[in-house]
Amino acid sequence: MNRPISFILLYLLVTTNANAQQPDLRIETSEGLRILIHSQLSPLQINRIHSWHVKIIDAHSKPVTNARVAVTGGMPEHDHGLPTQPRVTEEINPGTYLLEGVRFHMPGKWSMVISIETEENLSTVSLDFDL
Repeated sequence: MNRPISFILLYLLVTTNANAQQPDLRIETSEGLRILIHSQLSPLQINRIHSWHVKIIDAHSKPVTNARVAVTGGMPEHDHGLPTQPRVTEEINPGTYLLEGVRFHMPGKWSMVISIETEENLSTVSLDFDL
Protein backbone atom coordinates (compact mmCIF):
# COMPACT_ATOMS: atom_id res chain seq x y z
CA MET A 1 0.00 0.00 0.00
CA ASN A 2 2.92 2.37 0.47
CA ARG A 3 3.88 2.22 -3.20
CA PRO A 4 0.80 3.99 -4.59
CA ILE A 5 1.09 6.71 -1.96
CA SER A 6 4.80 7.18 -2.73
CA PHE A 7 4.02 7.36 -6.43
CA ILE A 8 1.34 9.99 -5.86
CA LEU A 9 3.71 12.07 -3.71
CA LEU A 10 6.47 11.80 -6.32
CA TYR A 11 4.01 12.76 -9.06
CA LEU A 12 2.88 15.80 -7.06
CA LEU A 13 6.48 16.86 -6.45
CA VAL A 14 7.39 16.53 -10.13
CA THR A 15 4.32 18.38 -11.40
CA THR A 16 4.69 21.09 -8.74
CA ASN A 17 8.33 21.64 -9.73
CA ALA A 18 7.46 21.63 -13.45
CA ASN A 19 4.73 24.21 -12.93
CA ALA A 20 7.10 26.40 -10.92
CA GLN A 21 9.51 26.80 -13.85
CA GLN A 22 9.69 30.18 -15.48
CA PRO A 23 8.20 30.30 -18.98
CA ASP A 24 10.57 30.48 -21.95
CA LEU A 25 8.38 33.16 -23.54
CA ARG A 26 5.51 35.27 -22.23
CA ILE A 27 3.22 38.01 -23.47
CA GLU A 28 0.00 39.75 -22.44
CA THR A 29 -2.80 40.77 -24.80
CA SER A 30 -4.60 44.11 -24.69
CA GLU A 31 -7.60 42.20 -23.25
CA GLY A 32 -5.50 41.10 -20.26
CA LEU A 33 -4.84 37.50 -21.33
CA ARG A 34 -1.44 36.24 -20.21
CA ILE A 35 0.22 33.68 -22.45
CA LEU A 36 3.05 31.66 -20.93
CA ILE A 37 5.06 29.37 -23.19
CA HIS A 38 7.11 26.46 -21.90
CA SER A 39 9.22 24.93 -24.65
CA GLN A 40 10.18 21.27 -24.77
CA LEU A 41 13.62 22.61 -25.74
CA SER A 42 14.86 25.13 -23.25
CA PRO A 43 16.66 27.19 -24.31
CA LEU A 44 15.13 27.32 -27.78
CA GLN A 45 17.34 25.78 -30.45
CA ILE A 46 17.76 25.97 -34.22
CA ASN A 47 16.70 23.07 -36.50
CA ARG A 48 15.03 20.89 -33.86
CA ILE A 49 11.33 20.08 -34.10
CA HIS A 50 9.77 20.41 -30.67
CA SER A 51 6.55 21.15 -28.79
CA TRP A 52 5.35 24.01 -26.65
CA HIS A 53 2.93 24.10 -23.74
CA VAL A 54 0.93 27.30 -24.25
CA LYS A 55 -0.75 28.33 -21.00
CA ILE A 56 -3.45 30.99 -21.28
CA ILE A 57 -4.67 32.84 -18.19
CA ASP A 58 -7.41 35.48 -18.17
CA ALA A 59 -7.37 38.88 -16.44
CA HIS A 60 -8.77 37.24 -13.26
CA SER A 61 -5.89 34.68 -13.13
CA LYS A 62 -8.17 31.84 -14.27
CA PRO A 63 -7.18 29.37 -17.01
CA VAL A 64 -8.83 29.96 -20.39
CA THR A 65 -10.36 26.60 -21.23
CA ASN A 66 -11.97 25.17 -24.37
CA ALA A 67 -10.41 27.81 -26.59
CA ARG A 68 -9.45 27.41 -30.22
CA VAL A 69 -5.77 28.30 -30.36
CA ALA A 70 -3.84 28.76 -33.60
CA VAL A 71 -0.21 29.75 -34.05
CA THR A 72 1.54 31.02 -37.17
CA GLY A 73 4.83 32.78 -37.49
CA GLY A 74 7.96 33.59 -39.36
CA MET A 75 10.76 36.06 -39.83
CA PRO A 76 9.26 39.40 -40.93
CA GLU A 77 12.68 40.86 -41.78
CA HIS A 78 13.30 37.95 -44.19
CA ASP A 79 9.72 37.87 -45.49
CA HIS A 80 9.16 34.16 -44.85
CA GLY A 81 7.09 32.01 -42.54
CA LEU A 82 7.95 29.05 -40.37
CA PRO A 83 9.54 26.01 -42.01
CA THR A 84 6.83 23.85 -40.38
CA GLN A 85 3.11 24.24 -39.75
CA PRO A 86 2.79 23.91 -35.97
CA ARG A 87 -0.67 23.20 -34.63
CA VAL A 88 -2.41 22.86 -31.30
CA THR A 89 -3.38 19.22 -30.90
CA GLU A 90 -5.03 19.18 -27.48
CA GLU A 91 -5.73 20.94 -24.20
CA ILE A 92 -3.48 18.95 -21.86
CA ASN A 93 -4.53 20.73 -18.66
CA PRO A 94 -7.16 23.41 -18.05
CA GLY A 95 -5.91 26.41 -20.02
CA THR A 96 -2.73 24.68 -21.23
CA TYR A 97 -2.55 23.72 -24.90
CA LEU A 98 -0.04 21.44 -26.64
CA LEU A 99 1.49 23.07 -29.72
CA GLU A 100 3.36 20.48 -31.80
CA GLY A 101 5.69 20.85 -34.77
CA VAL A 102 7.57 24.02 -33.83
CA ARG A 103 10.90 24.52 -35.62
CA PHE A 104 13.14 27.50 -36.22
CA HIS A 105 15.64 27.01 -39.02
CA MET A 106 17.93 30.02 -38.60
CA PRO A 107 18.99 32.59 -36.01
CA GLY A 108 17.42 36.04 -36.07
CA LYS A 109 14.22 37.90 -35.21
CA TRP A 110 11.14 35.68 -35.11
CA SER A 111 7.48 36.59 -34.71
CA MET A 112 4.80 34.13 -33.60
CA VAL A 113 1.16 35.16 -33.99
CA ILE A 114 -1.14 33.50 -31.47
CA SER A 115 -4.91 33.58 -32.02
CA ILE A 116 -7.18 32.62 -29.14
CA GLU A 117 -10.86 32.20 -29.87
CA THR A 118 -13.38 31.65 -27.09
CA GLU A 119 -17.16 31.88 -27.07
CA GLU A 120 -16.82 35.48 -25.85
CA ASN A 121 -14.13 36.92 -28.14
CA LEU A 122 -11.14 36.55 -30.42
CA SER A 123 -7.72 37.75 -29.30
CA THR A 124 -4.62 37.88 -31.46
CA VAL A 125 -1.17 38.77 -30.24
CA SER A 126 2.26 38.85 -31.87
CA LEU A 127 5.12 37.45 -29.82
CA ASP A 128 8.48 38.75 -31.09
CA PHE A 129 11.84 37.38 -29.98
CA ASP A 130 15.43 36.86 -31.08
CA LEU A 131 16.89 33.42 -31.49
